[in-house]
Amino acid sequence: MSYVPLRLKYKVGTRESQLALVQTESVIAQLRTFYPHIEYDIIKIKTTGDKNLLTPLANIGDKGLFTKELEYELEKQTIDFVVHSLKDVPSTTLPPNMVIGAILERADPRDAVVIAPWRTEKSLNELPAGSVIGTSSTRRIAQLKLNYPQFSYKNIRGNMNTRWEKLTNQELGYDAMIVAVAGFQRLNWSDRISEIIEPERILYAIGQGALGIECRHNDQDTIRMLSVLNHETTVIRCIAERAFLKRIEGGCSIPNAVRTEYDGKNLTINGILLNLDGSRYVKDQIENLDLTISMTTPIPSFLVSQVDEDNLSSTEDEIQPNQKNLKRKRIDSDAEDNNEVRSSTSSIEILNPPLFRHYAHVCGVNINETILENAEICGTNLAVKLMQMGADSILEEIHQKVTIISTQ
Repeated sequence: MSYVPLRLKYKVGTRESQLALVQTESVIAQLRTFYPHIEYDIIKIKTTGDKNLLTPLANIGDKGLFTKELEYELEKQTIDFVVHSLKDVPSTTLPPNMVIGAILERADPRDAVVIAPWRTEKSLNELPAGSVIGTSSTRRIAQLKLNYPQFSYKNIRGNMNTRWEKLTNQELGYDAMIVAVAGFQRLNWSDRISEIIEPERILYAIGQGALGIECRHNDQDTIRMLSVLNHETTVIRCIAERAFLKRIEGGCSIPNAVRTEYDGKNLTINGILLNLDGSRYVKDQIENLDLTISMTTPIPSFLVSQVDEDNLSSTEDEIQPNQKNLKRKRIDSDAEDNNEVRSSTSSIEILNPPLFRHYAHVCGVNINETILENAEICGTNLAVKLMQMGADSILEEIHQKVTIISTQ
C-alpha cells in the first residue's frame, strides 16, 4: 500500500536561478503523479554562493555555499524540503537534523565543453594553445591542466545564464567554458554543447547529474512522502561517492572526482585526488562484486531510536536560534535536537519519532540496507586506499596554498 502524506500542502525551498527553478518544478511534477491532491508552494531563497560571484569557489570553502540559507529555513520549519543539485550538498557535514530524503534518477554526470559562438572549433583538441577556458571548479582545473596544459584557465562564476552571458561577451576573453552536461540538458541548451568529455579524461564531481532532496531528519512524514522518488541505482552510486568524499574530507577547495558504475549487483568506484595544478595526484578504484552480501554485523532495524546516543550530538552541537550559529555536523555524530514533527495543516504531533538510518547522510527508504551499507563502505575504503597512496601530503599542500575568505 502506498504512503498517504499527513499534510495537504508542502513548502519547497529552492535557489532563485532558472536552473534551480526548472529542477524544483520537475521534482514537484513527479510528486504530483503520486500525490495529485497535494499542493506545493515554491519558496525562492538566495544563498551565499548566489550573492558572491567574484571570489573563486576554492577560497570560499565548503561550508554550505549553496545550501546554508536554505537549511536555515528548514531548521525554522518555514519550508519542508529543498531541491538541490546533489553535487552542491556537502558530503563531509550537514547541519544537525538534516538529511537527504531522496535522490532522483541521475542525468548525464559528465562535463561538457561549450565553445564561444564566434569560434569555429568544435572541441578542446582543436583550440589553439593559449586559449582561455572558463571554469571555477578546482576539480575541473586540476584535471584539465593535467590533460591540457597548453590552455589558460580563468574563473567564471555565476549561474548557467550568467556564465553563458560571460562566454558570449567577447570582451571578457573566454574561448570556451566547462559545464555539467545535466545542467544544459535541463535548460534545453544541449545544442550549445560543443563536446562531451568522457570520464577517461576528466572524472566527474560527487553526485553530479543527480537531484537530492534535503529535509529534516525527524520529519518522518516528509521522508516517507519523498521516498517514492528514490532511484535505487542512483542512490547506491551517490552514497558510495559521498562516503568517499566524506572520508577524504574534500570540498570546493580540494580537487577530487569519481566515476561509479552499478549493475544491480556489482559496484565499481574510481576516484582521484589532485593538487591544485594537477602535477600530483593519486588515483585508484574499489570494486564490490556483490553488494547484497553483508560485510558487517546485520543491523536489526531500518529505524533507530531518536534517543540512541550514537545519533545524538553533545549540546554544543545543537542548533542555535541565530543563523550564524547554524553549525554543521559530522556524519558519525548525527545530531537530533528537535524531537517533534509539526504540521501547519494538521494537528498531529509526534513526540520522539524513530529516525530513519542514513548512509552518507542519505535515507534510502525501501532500499536493501545491506546494499546501502556496502556502498558506503566501498566509498570509504577507496578514500582510505588513496590516503595510503599519498593523499595526505597532497591535502596538506592544498591547505597551505588556499586562503579561505570569510563570507560573513
